[in-house]
Amino acid sequence: MRSRPVVITIAGSDSGGGAGLQADLKTFTSLGVFGTTVITSLTAQNTFEVTNVLEVPPDFIAAQFDTIMKDFSPLYAKTGMLASRKIIDIVKEKVIQYGIKLVLDPVMVAKSGSSLISEDIMPSLEGLLKESLISTPNKFEAEIISGFKIESPDDLMRSARKIYEKYGNVIVKGGSYFNGLDVAVIDGNTIEVRGNKVETKNVHGSGDVFSAAITAYLAKGFPLLNSIKMAKEFVENSIAFSLDLGKGHGPVDPFSNPERKIAMEEAREELEELLYILEKEKDYLPKLIDDDEKANVAIITPYNDYATLAGGIIRYLEWTKLDGPILINPKKNTVVKALEISSKRVGIKISPTQTVIKSIENGKVKISESGFNSDMVSIDGKLVLVANSTEELLSKIEMILK
Repeated sequence: MRSRPVVITIAGSDSGGGAGLQADLKTFTSLGVFGTTVITSLTAQNTFEVTNVLEVPPDFIAAQFDTIMKDFSPLYAKTGMLASRKIIDIVKEKVIQYGIKLVLDPVMVAKSGSSLISEDIMPSLEGLLKESLISTPNKFEAEIISGFKIESPDDLMRSARKIYEKYGNVIVKGGSYFNGLDVAVIDGNTIEVRGNKVETKNVHGSGDVFSAAITAYLAKGFPLLNSIKMAKEFVENSIAFSLDLGKGHGPVDPFSNPERKIAMEEAREELEELLYILEKEKDYLPKLIDDDEKANVAIITPYNDYATLAGGIIRYLEWTKLDGPILINPKKNTVVKALEISSKRVGIKISPTQTVIKSIENGKVKISESGFNSDMVSIDGKLVLVANSTEELLSKIEMILK
């Protein structure tokens, strides 16, 4: 029988779907853990505004905890928006009662610096911080918790140390303010967690995805520091492939992580099938590739990853060798460059054989350097036949050979 690790998100609902418990659940699913929810508030929001917030009564928050724990018994949970002292207090009570290992995302201030709470929650939050496995404040939240402004990477490190000394394990997110630098203090050790700054306005939900990813990796058995580093890479990819949805700051896309891996494997399988056909149809390659000439094939995914042969296609007299294996994202070859120029999906480098030249002269295929509205790209003195699918590529090959 199949099973998955079970985790809890203790958070508010984002009606726009980009942040809050919705972002958490998407992250949990993308990372292969089963997410349950303790809903703390309901928000009416979209990508550019929050128009209303409805807090869930503490007794109903407690009921959600009790009902989940009597059935699933998850070991790890994460928090999102805890908008009032009474909500924080009941969450703390239940975390202690059930011995839950908590990833605390102290949602108080948006990345813009705008406050997300209506009262001073620090007196209650301090208690929950001490009961957490780790907290994940952004720059502005770390300023509130540590009590001083963060204006440099050194300040970021001092803030993390101060929070650790008072409350325990922490990672302070410098984010775009410090070129993707975060600082963690884990069991007394200070670690710089570096990433790449992604130039985009579409970062809605990135903090939720980060803390949810840490929680998921912990539930899967990874140590805390490893979980942080993997979560950093996960959220960075989610930002890099964020979605341009709505009129404001679009949401990050946690599903892009597994979808990208799936697309890579699909490209590999599609290329294997194409190579099988090229090898099976004995007339194809001898008429497309000159003797002693080396060719190659490639397929690009929607994420701009690509699959191609390591050694290419080698022809000698009537003998053709497919020099594998199929690799994902090796050094770019001529075929990949042609696909990038033409915005096509699949291509094969061919030679200017008599058959190929005749097909160009007869107008069977169009050739250009840009690949725009053409079948073939002339690049680096080479010819690359390009198409949007393997079926279309094979159809063009057959057209050339007629």
